[in-house]
Amino acid sequence: MLPTAPAPEGVDADRTDTKHSVLYVGFGHGAQRPLDNSQSADPDTALRQLVDGSSWAAMLRCAEQARAATDWIMRVRHHPASSQAVLMALVEDPGGPMALQALRAGADVVVGLRFVTPVLQAQLARLRERVAPVPAGWLGVAPGSTLDAQTRELRCGERRESLQPQLFRLMWALCERPGRVLSAASLRVALDIPARADAQALHTAVGRLRRVLRPHGLDGHVQTLHGSGYRWTGVAPCAPGIISARKHS
Repeated sequence: MLPTAPAPEGVDADRTDTKHSVLYVGFGHGAQRPLDNSQSADPDTALRQLVDGSSWAAMLRCAEQARAATDWIMRVRHHPASSQAVLMALVEDPGGPMALQALRAGADVVVGLRFVTPVLQAQLARLRERVAPVPAGWLGVAPGSTLDAQTRELRCGERRESLQPQLFRLMWALCERPGRVLSAASLRVALDIPARADAQALHTAVGRLRRVLRPHGLDGHVQTLHGSGYRWTGVAPCAPGIISARKHS
């Protein structure tokens, strides 16, 4: 999503009723959005989108109305559904009192208003790894079948299937937590679905993954729980060593 990516297959990039996954919240006079793939939003709208999971990050201009900005940061952090959202404070002086107040309130990082766009993009990309870590290692997904993060290959016995990056991320997210229902919001972040994508983007990706898995007899492992999300189910216990290289809570 950083920099702006094209909409996934089947998604109309020109829709205007979609939500952006990176928000820009201004406290004070109006200012241009610092990134093209961000969406300007008032504080209440931004909080709602962070809570419902349709947005994962917010940049907030703290040059004016410092108290309102820090109060909003604390509102985000105190809400269980948005407490892990990425918050970036844009301040006049990154070494001044406002920067310290923003960090104490719960901002992840402060950036000067005279930022260079590539620096801001790099900061967001780094912080995004906290909410959607890069897959590493390999997973056992079914008896005789593994998923390799380095090559993005599904290996079923002697057969190997290279997965498109988005489908790989979707399968990895599901398979590293077998039996656990993952919400649509969490999967949208894991898949790095572009900012301007409607609600059908995830459903489309799940359908594409099932089609890829069908020749291997694995499509039935992807279950849809309407109103809740998706899960990978029916996996037999993995052999020793067939686990992710990362630890998970």
